[in-house]
Amino acid sequence: MMWKLAFPFLAALLAVGFGQDTEGFTELKANDPGVQTALRFAIDEYNKASPDVYLYVVVKVIRVQRKFLEGYKYILTVTIARTECIKDSGDGPCPVFTDPVWQMV
Repeated sequence: MMWKLAFPFLAALLAVGFGQDTEGFTELKANDPGVQTALRFAIDEYNKASPDVYLYVVVKVIRVQRKFLEGYKYILTVTIARTECIKDSGDGPCPVFTDPVWQMV
């Protein structure tokens, strides 16, 4: 009976010790090429779904986790900011609004 309780705890402890949480996610650095691709995809999808006319950009990556399930699943914890660029205005530098009124999401 004791082993039935001890084994899940030991498995969780080992998973955390090897850089994974109990759900099987691994912590990654923001500069990982796969993370960069996932970040671009995520912010592009956010901008498509957002009713705001302005584009948003990732300004800070707080945490990145990845898990493999028929492909990679990412959990991205980021800070985003509203830029001065209007959607579909073309490529180019998009400075972030500094005026608090325009920063409102």
